[in-house]
Amino acid sequence: MAGLDVGYLAVYLLSLASVAVFGYAILWHARRTSTSIGPGRLLGLGEDEARRLASGDPVFLMHLSIAVGIGLSIANAILDPVMPYVPLLKDAFLVLSVPLIVGLVAAFVWRIQVYFRSKGVEREFKSTASFTSASTFLQLILMLAVALTASELALFWFPSLVIASGLVGVVRNSLVAVYYSRPSVNLVGNFDRPLSAVRTPFNLADVMSGKTDASAISIGAGKISDFDTSQRLTFDSCVEIGACEAACPATAAGRPLSPRVLVRKVSLLAREGGGSADPFTTVGEDELWSCTSCGACMSSCPVSVKHLDVIYDLRRGLVAKGKLDKEKSAMLENLAQNQNPYGFKNATRGDWARGLGVDTLATNPKAEYLYWVGCLSSFDQRAQRIARALSKILKQAGVSFAILGAEEFCVGDPARRLGEEGRYQELAYQNIEKLNSYGVKKIIATCPHCFNALKNEYPQFGGRYEVVHHTQLISDLIKAGRIRVPAEKIQKISVTLHDACYASRYNNVFDEPREILGASVSDVREMGRRKEKTFCCGAGGSNYWYKVPQQRSIAGIRTEEAQKTGAKAIATECPFCLSMFDDTTKVMNTGMDVRDVAEIVAECL
Repeated sequence: MAGLDVGYLAVYLLSLASVAVFGYAILWHARRTSTSIGPGRLLGLGEDEARRLASGDPVFLMHLSIAVGIGLSIANAILDPVMPYVPLLKDAFLVLSVPLIVGLVAAFVWRIQVYFRSKGVEREFKSTASFTSASTFLQLILMLAVALTASELALFWFPSLVIASGLVGVVRNSLVAVYYSRPSVNLVGNFDRPLSAVRTPFNLADVMSGKTDASAISIGAGKISDFDTSQRLTFDSCVEIGACEAACPATAAGRPLSPRVLVRKVSLLAREGGGSADPFTTVGEDELWSCTSCGACMSSCPVSVKHLDVIYDLRRGLVAKGKLDKEKSAMLENLAQNQNPYGFKNATRGDWARGLGVDTLATNPKAEYLYWVGCLSSFDQRAQRIARALSKILKQAGVSFAILGAEEFCVGDPARRLGEEGRYQELAYQNIEKLNSYGVKKIIATCPHCFNALKNEYPQFGGRYEVVHHTQLISDLIKAGRIRVPAEKIQKISVTLHDACYASRYNNVFDEPREILGASVSDVREMGRRKEKTFCCGAGGSNYWYKVPQQRSIAGIRTEEAQKTGAKAIATECPFCLSMFDDTTKVMNTGMDVRDVAEIVAECL
């Protein structure tokens, strides 16, 4: 008995030491990266985790089983000496362990599936042997941690095996201290950072005024040391969960990009080559240009890895090196010379509105709303119908609005997503100067990319406005009774809605387009991937303006998903999405109609 007591005491102290090591590792990484892990942050993380739990995402549920299982086993290890004196506490731990064991078993099985899928992707990408072995090692470590945690929870039920349970916990705590403390800090630091937050390496106004020395600015990543501390933390936090890879439209289309592979390659290079290592020795140009900036990778990652931060800075590095083909160079040149990516004369930007009685701010500076038309709805003949439809709706509702016409420039989103930050800020400042000169307060945008830039990015440069997406305003007008769709005008057609990434995933515009369709069509059908889980059309990240090698069309994959609903039409809320699906449905000969929600409503009036 004395031997057992000594053994128990030794294992108990060892367990406490392993817990302390895990805690110290988290504090060390938090201090090193200036990440706050105070009570407020932890409370906010708990609320966010509860929100994600309510969504029923199976990947998140399995990740939560791992995190809570580890937490419960650590709490049990610490409190074990008092358990005999508090039977209810022991019973509570036993009851909680059951669903967690089930979740951990499911997580282990899922990890095996992820492992084989990841190896298939690596073979397709012809990954190096060193990368494959490092990836395999990390995934096996994670599977081992899951198995050990499940085993430790199962051993709760056998008091006589308390020493074995403690030893299992010690090994598991050691593993998570080494491999999971950094992801934990990254999660606490980044769980509430919005997708729309783009790292801004400089402020053009400060450079022009002399407040910032232009020669001291580092634009993009030409070597590992060019990534800041937060970026190093995020790409070093990938534990190859694989949710990003499963959600990525580029990977699904057979493009040479997996978010998992990319961030892991950069992380391994940083460890092996140090700060002077060149990331382009391991990351390919087509790999970077394949990204549509849809944000599915970041949205799906349970530990909040910020893949887009890495991709944007690497793209900026390519731009700084002049690594642009003719299509990308032409688009940037068009933005510089004509303030739109098409290269059309900007004086024709308002031609779509001729004969419609639409005012410009120059003729009606007191209009309540500025309608920001955007480049596609200004110049693309098909997308112009969106602008005409919205104008008809606003007029019928009695909304006071005007456009800028030739005074509107591209918001700069195509340049920023491509990696040309200077051109983006130049356009942003020009637009802000114009908007502020007219005293603009409220803006309507039909393009989610314009909407996102005006709403989330322009405030950093002095442009602060009340910006609404057109689906939000139309929904409000219907609710207020300012727009009425008579019962006999409701369209007898089955429609499925495609959620645009920059409206839904970036800006949480979910319900409004559905409310509009519910009031204007007889049959609304949902695709499997919808709302924040939507699948990109393939146009984002400036992909609309150039081509990348792929095995399948991203828009084609999404069109097939729309076809499976049996709907006869695809409803869109973005001119880019409309253009992509309008072309794809014709090429695929689906017979499906493609219309913006504004067009559908306008036809009912």
